Amino acid sequence: MRIKVAFKNPKRKTILPINTNYYLVKLIKYLTFEYRRYLASLLPASREGKEFDVFTFSQLIIPDRKIEDFMISILSPEFYWYVSSPYYQFLGVLAKELRTQKRVKIYNTFFEVAAVNFVPVPEFSENEAQFTCLSPMTVLKKEGNNGHSYKKFIFPDQEDFYQILENDLKSKFKLINKKEIDNFDFNIEFDQAYVKRKNNRITKVITLEGDSRFQQQVRCVLAPFKIKAEPEILQMIYDTGIGQMNSMGFGMVEIVDKKKNIRSKV
Repeated sequence: MRIKVAFKNPKRKTILPINTNYYLVKLIKYLTFEYRRYLASLLPASREGKEFDVFTFSQLIIPDRKIEDFMISILSPEFYWYVSSPYYQFLGVLAKELRTQKRVKIYNTFFEVAAVNFVPVPEFSENEAQFTCLSPMTVLKKEGNNGHSYKKFIFPDQEDFYQILENDLKSKFKLINKKEIDNFDFNIEFDQAYVKRKNNRITKVITLEGDSRFQQQVRCVLAPFKIKAEPEILQMIYDTGIGQMNSMGFGMVEIVDKKKNIRSKV
């Protein structure tokens, strides 16, 4: 399930950094701060002491914008944002606080919250779905060297990309449902027509900015894809996102209407 947030642009031209992930995470943490212990209690005991992070969110959807010098000029009177999670309690808290606060800060600008609405949940009744990305997907592989472990970003042309995606989905299912999945027949295929139009350039780099000088470069994939899996897995992907770093705003998807070949209206 997910919510759609509409923000009003306070000026004719408002400037935001092109990569807003950090500032949107900061906003979510601010809005849910008083509920952090309650939200953490929703997770299994094995996650005790960790923050609630079973959610994802989209990039800011700005109908009329201009990009220059790594900044976005917001030209439209309203713009939108989606937040998704399998936990209605989290979305309920977020929606309540957004409506109560009425004005929230993103980067260095206060925006009026024009509306917060819950989006109708699509029904996944078949073992296949087509998705497009509302935020890019990132996949990390853990490696070790001389007793030190680290993670590196990997891509669809690497053979373990798909296995890591599969393992991550199994792990998420166990976390949310507190049990292993019985049947797991998983396959993902990127839209080859789209890949061809992009000359195989479907990767991008997003900088996670912050209040300090520290910046993290996140390498990710942005392309439509088709997935074959059990309906409950497809629903989970819709709710939690695909890939890793979901709570940092990566891997949010939107279902595509196969008959009309368009995005579902959310």
